[in-house]
Amino acid sequence: MHEALISAKEVDDFIMVRAIAFVTRIQRAVQRDVLRDEDIPVLEWRLLYSVARLGSCHLALITQKTSIDPAHGSRAVSALEDKGLIVRHTDPENRRRKVISLSDSGKAYVERIWPKVQAVMKSVTDQLDPRDFEEAKRLLDLLNEAAEPLRTKPEDNKTKSDAGSIAAE
Repeated sequence: MHEALISAKEVDDFIMVRAIAFVTRIQRAVQRDVLRDEDIPVLEWRLLYSVARLGSCHLALITQKTSIDPAHGSRAVSALEDKGLIVRHTDPENRRRKVISLSDSGKAYVERIWPKVQAVMKSVTDQLDPRDFEEAKRLLDLLNEAAEPLRTKPEDNKTKSDAGSIAAE
């Protein structure tokens, strides 16, 4: 047995705890109130929604914009393709890459589900003053921008810069 190793103040200042709690509550509500009836896992919905939001694009763009793990994203793309909700096309600019698009049934699916997902989120955001909601979005954007350098591991950056310095010698 031991006492707490991390003080309440340190936990309170650890924004990740708050961010995860918020996202988890929303995700669970969407899963419980919308996706369970639709028989689609959260990850597949996130990917489908991302294609709806970004338009036809590469999986790499989706994983970059959403922090979906590329391997999990690839499996979700395959599952959505099997369900007929997305189609993959060869990228005309790079024939080794695939562009992901919503199929007609995928578009109809998103159009049917999106209002239900919005209603879950609205049940939370309606409790905020509109100015507070805009400020929360602004602050989250600032935090995401500040965290952008964390997307790559420091050793990845070091390897790239070391390779550049070796090439310069």
